[in-house]
Amino acid sequence: MMKLSFQQRLVSSFVVVFALFTTGIVVFEGQRVRRYKTEALEERLDAYATQIGRFLDSGSPADMGELLSIMPPELRVTLIGRDGSVSYDNRLNAASMGNHSGRPEIVSAAATGHGTSVRISESSGREYLYYARDDGHGTIVRVAFPYNIEVRALLKPDNTFLYFVVALFAVGLVFILWLGNYFGASLKRLREHEAREKTRRLKHEMTGNIAHELRTPVTSIRGFLEIVLGNELDDARRRQYLQRAYSQTQTLSALISDMSLLARIDEKQGAFEFTSIDAAELLEKVRSDTSKGLVEKNIALRVDFPAGLTFRGNESLLYSVFRNLTDNVISHAGEGVAIRVTARPDGKGRARVIFADNGRGIPGDEHLEHIFERFYRVNKGRTRDTGGSGLGLSIVRNTVALHGGTITVRSNTPSGLEFTFDLPVESAS
Repeated sequence: MMKLSFQQRLVSSFVVVFALFTTGIVVFEGQRVRRYKTEALEERLDAYATQIGRFLDSGSPADMGELLSIMPPELRVTLIGRDGSVSYDNRLNAASMGNHSGRPEIVSAAATGHGTSVRISESSGREYLYYARDDGHGTIVRVAFPYNIEVRALLKPDNTFLYFVVALFAVGLVFILWLGNYFGASLKRLREHEAREKTRRLKHEMTGNIAHELRTPVTSIRGFLEIVLGNELDDARRRQYLQRAYSQTQTLSALISDMSLLARIDEKQGAFEFTSIDAAELLEKVRSDTSKGLVEKNIALRVDFPAGLTFRGNESLLYSVFRNLTDNVISHAGEGVAIRVTARPDGKGRARVIFADNGRGIPGDEHLEHIFERFYRVNKGRTRDTGGSGLGLSIVRNTVALHGGTITVRSNTPSGLEFTFDLPVESAS
């Protein structure tokens, strides 16, 4: 799904809210105006019916011609008895008209004194706006206008208010667009500033960490070489100090190699070639390369993969994932430990991998959320005396992310650590 920008979200929200608000206002205003206009027209018809009723108090329906001549020519007048019989109609022959007691406007007039209705006349087949009035003299006076274009136009709400609302919407939309641009640009500048500041802090922190991590092996190498160069030593002592210096150069080389690998993962993600990797063969290579440490610490490595499981990724990076996790167990978990690595495909092109051991684990869960950070130490007071670079778990996390997955860690039961992550798979049988 496409992610909307801040400006697009702001404009979309405004349009939706304003459209709902406008629709409600227009409907309400239209109904209100129509009601007012209908009431005005009913008052007009009521005036005609009242005049006719007063005329009938002293005159006869046969003499209404003069009165009707001063009224609108399209006005229809019908006189109806309380029993529904029609005694007079200026448009039709009253004798041919049926009983009107069931007409809606007549029923309402008989009950409340007046009534109105818009319907098609059963006598003439034309549509009328009817208004009936009962003054209590035994005759209901009904007047009607043909419900034609003129009457519809009269009852139609005035569109001026609608035009005003549309104009207001247009002005509001322009303002929101401007506001969105303004705040969008401000937000972009703020994010860029935060990104630069974060990058600056990370670089500063990284520089400090690197300097700290390099200081120990470089100082050691320098110290051992100064001893060799500044003292008369026998061959055995000289070889001992040179061996220690060489060991520190290996630590230094591993640190530089891991920093280089992390930089490549961070900056050149597209530079890694993805191929098909036999999962069992990959773990067997890790077992072979770490066999010395596994044997020395009496650590058992058990792999439980479905037959034919094939990862899809960069072989060197995926090797580093399992190698770093295994090296961590060898370095920190203690002796007589068991490692179990399982993988279960989810049927959607990925496999859930669990790397668990039953070693000494990490005391206190507060460290678990930080162990993937670069150079993080559980024990701040210790130097890095285990030969590791302190970047192994960072490489693991970044490699899993490069392969489209995430990794989590929790304390295993009853002891040890359990890493859970997902990797892309090509096939499994």
